[in-house]
Amino acid sequence: MKKFLAMLMLLAMCFSCAAMAETTDEDLAAAKTYLFMMYKDLPETTMSDYEVVGVINIGGIEFPITWTADSDTIKIVPQDNKMVTIDVDEKNPEEVTYTLTATLSNAAGETLSVSFAHKVPAAMILEGMSYEEIVAAAYSLEAGLALEDTQRLYGTVTKIDTPWSDEYKNITVTIQVGELADQPIQCYRLTGEGAENLQVGDAITVEGILKNYKGTIEFDKGCVLVGYGEIVSQKAIVDAAYALESGVAMTAPTALVGEVVSIDSAWSDEYQNITVTIVCDGLTEQPIQCYRLSGEGAQALEVGSVVGVYGTIKNYKGTVEFDKGCVTVPADSVASVRLAVSAYALEAGLSMNDASTMTGVITSIDTAWSDEYKNITVTIVPGGLTDYAVQCYRLSGEGAETLAVGDTITVSGTIKNYKGTIEFDKGCTLDAVVKAE
Repeated sequence: MKKFLAMLMLLAMCFSCAAMAETTDEDLAAAKTYLFMMYKDLPETTMSDYEVVGVINIGGIEFPITWTADSDTIKIVPQDNKMVTIDVDEKNPEEVTYTLTATLSNAAGETLSVSFAHKVPAAMILEGMSYEEIVAAAYSLEAGLALEDTQRLYGTVTKIDTPWSDEYKNITVTIQVGELADQPIQCYRLTGEGAENLQVGDAITVEGILKNYKGTIEFDKGCVLVGYGEIVSQKAIVDAAYALESGVAMTAPTALVGEVVSIDSAWSDEYQNITVTIVCDGLTEQPIQCYRLSGEGAQALEVGSVVGVYGTIKNYKGTVEFDKGCVTVPADSVASVRLAVSAYALEAGLSMNDASTMTGVITSIDTAWSDEYKNITVTIVPGGLTDYAVQCYRLSGEGAETLAVGDTITVSGTIKNYKGTIEFDKGCTLDAVVKAE
């Protein structure tokens, strides 16, 4: 340690001597040395905006700093607090290398400069990526760096790193995403409803900023337990809705789950509908109105209710809304409804790229259980939407032999359009069953 400190002091002395050779102002030279020591260990890769000082004070004398960069993609933005923001282009399609130069000056007009080499990596467009692809992006981070945007992952708790703290209201756990046992994700100081009850083996959805902290890939402090099970982010759908121009509607229906924040028109016994506004995933600045909403449970809605809604979203004179004809669906069926809508967009003979999971109620037994082949074919309906029935072809798995109409089942496999029939292909598996009462 002493040897390291001695080398560090020697480096500073050498740098200071070099600065003195450029000026007779010892304080200006000292300011340059001080600035160099401040930023010499800043990571080379700068994935997002960062701040640097706009002035150095040596012995009560202030030396203003002018920052410049040799790339048009880097913007220098002075702040009111004597700091300067280095604004990088996080969406650049290719890697950008740049030299950041600080020029210090004194009252006599003398200047000294020091430069730092940096790079902005090609943008990682994570929107629409799978959980596995997001994990891969996180594992590509250099130590000390973080992904720019909030990410959401679904995984299984493999370790309780720090137990729940009643004082700080958080817990630290490690999760495994899918089959990525060799790429664990730590959830540091995780908060949120139900976090205090987490146990190894729980399947959970977590949202936050992913970073590389000294080699540990983790959700940073402030990450939140979205809930137990898989809860797919709805932000992309809400953003797309808010990108609609006035008078334009989405090309296909969709489903969202949200919290009712206002009752815009009370329930009508005559017309059997109600108009409410919901907020999805806490996106309070992007509310969605549900115009003339009907369906099971609609008449009982009140502020604070959580509701699933299916329909076509449009921009009606600046109001983003589910159009007339929207209906309620069970909140826990929204992901399955969206999956079914996507499946019905497949052309004949085509399949979805990845395996999918859907929950629905059995409406028919198409081929009875075969003791010889150990499978059964049934049709399910997600969210009560009979227009989106999905066949489960040659379904196998524990409990499949006793399936009956009215049972709620969860099925995994590859969805395809077989000559106009939307189905889980042969090889699909039964994940869970809730028997009809």
